Amino acid sequence: MHLTSRRPLLAATAVVTLLLSLSACGGGAAADATTSEYKLVQDGVITAATQSEQPPFAITDAAGRPTGFAVELMNEAAKRLDLKVQYKTTTLQGILAGLSAGQYDIGVAGVGATAERKKSVSFTTPFYWGFTDVLTLKNGKQDALPDFDGKRVGAVSGSVQETFVHREMGGAELVKFKDQTALITQLLSGGIEAAVLGGASADAYVAKEPVRIAVKLESLQGSAFPMRKNGDPELLKDIDHQIDQMIDDGTYIRLYKKYFHDPIAADLIKERPKLAEQVMEHPDLAPGRR
Repeated sequence: MHLTSRRPLLAATAVVTLLLSLSACGGGAAADATTSEYKLVQDGVITAATQSEQPPFAITDAAGRPTGFAVELMNEAAKRLDLKVQYKTTTLQGILAGLSAGQYDIGVAGVGATAERKKSVSFTTPFYWGFTDVLTLKNGKQDALPDFDGKRVGAVSGSVQETFVHREMGGAELVKFKDQTALITQLLSGGIEAAVLGGASADAYVAKEPVRIAVKLESLQGSAFPMRKNGDPELLKDIDHQIDQMIDDGTYIRLYKKYFHDPIAADLIKERPKLAEQVMEHPDLAPGRR
């Protein structure tokens, strides 16, 4: 695996509707708020678009329920705000298009908060910061980006990884897929020679499939929850506040360790300064340790 410090830049089709209702006593800044105070698609319910196969951020479990790091983080924030969440499964493009069309209040997945996307949706403060990885089959010999010139390289359509292939792998032939499942299936069958994914997703596939990380690069932006541009800014602020509260009380670290093995990125600590104290208490999560 080649590790470099270069930092490359990285309609709505709801197929399955899944309901997850959460109602418990809330806390923090919005503990005294009633659900009607937020401007939501459905009063008192956060309508959330998610994905079924974006490990470890958003996946569907054996019972057909959404789970993953982003989902658990959102569920806990909603619980503390005395709100219910209704999940609707779609693609990455469906999340962003659905938010722009006013179909959803929020997207719950690992969505890169890029400058281009900020033109059409709002974002919370990032809750994760990671890497961009190029995956090959385990017996692949490539270990640098030029090794993929002339090769078929896949990425999820509309993702920051698609942009990455355009900008950093100009000699490769880009093949676009609707989701990660189709992408990995083609990699395993030989339909493409490499797949570009976010680092956390890549790690999840390495753990269960005969693939390897050929190239790992630092991300230019963190992953955050996208929200409707014309949505409720108070809801965005309160979700951010609850995530900070989860950092303070250790909930965030518990969930992070459940889904990730990498240290917490220095860029994320800059965005979420409360993490600095947590990293001091958990030195294994200190930036730079791999």
